Amino acid sequence: MVAEEGHVTRAAERLRVAQPALTQQIKALEAELRTPLLRRVGRGIELTEAGLVFWREAQAILDRVRAACLIAQQTARGLAGRLAIGLTETASFAAPVTAVLKQARERWPQVEFSLVQARSNDLVPALVERRIDIAFMRSPAPDTTALHSQTFLSEGLVVVAPDTHPLAAQRSIDLAALDGQPIVLPRGRSGDATLRTQLVAAFAAAGCELRVVQETPEYLMAINLAAAGIGIALVPAVLGGLRRDGVVYRSLRCTPPLLTEIIVVSRAGDPAPAVANFMALAAELAPRSLQRLRPSKPA
Repeated sequence: MVAEEGHVTRAAERLRVAQPALTQQIKALEAELRTPLLRRVGRGIELTEAGLVFWREAQAILDRVRAACLIAQQTARGLAGRLAIGLTETASFAAPVTAVLKQARERWPQVEFSLVQARSNDLVPALVERRIDIAFMRSPAPDTTALHSQTFLSEGLVVVAPDTHPLAAQRSIDLAALDGQPIVLPRGRSGDATLRTQLVAAFAAAGCELRVVQETPEYLMAINLAAAGIGIALVPAVLGGLRRDGVVYRSLRCTPPLLTEIIVVSRAGDPAPAVANFMALAAELAPRSLQRLRPSKPA
């Protein structure tokens, strides 16, 4: 304040302290630094060379303190900080999932987002071990009280057939049409066993044979194998917009419909405001109508 006013008395008035007390503080600071910071010029006061450098550095420190206070307040409201988000392969293709990621970046530009793609079996321990904060993955929900999950979207399956296959001419394919057909299915994910159980039950109910000729570690590989003519793949509807030469995507007619879910998972009771904000946003933007994600009904 003395540097700004160039006068001790005016500085004391602005600070609302007694002039002698302000003078003593200045002398104490100079004694601590072992160098004069101010010198008298006529009736005023100016900074010495050392005082000028110290004043600039002190201003920068005060600016940092103010910035630190602001960042701390923003972090406490979830408006700043870091958020690591995991996604499975198919979740990264889901437009509603990417819409949440885009909206989160726009709402909270001060939050540093990092994305990790992995299998559900790897995302669960990553959450528990605090290597990531949130994950989009396939159901079923992890069987642990350490994690909290909520349904984000539910979708049907689509049939991926070689474009030379007789079924490719149909606009939609009935489950009964797959009786005895060579089927390519993914294997090895936490949600694959559930899907396999649903398929076995659906085929049995329709009096059909589920003939699995190849199991794959990834849905994309299943699509590639369908393109190679090895079999017909059954994949989540979000992959129906994936362009791939040699295949066609057709909706699957089945009663009741075969559905699979994408869930969003976080640590139970996580106190981080940014996590709470993101989970609330995911709930807000979760698709209300899922018809466009399910296989279309035949005309």
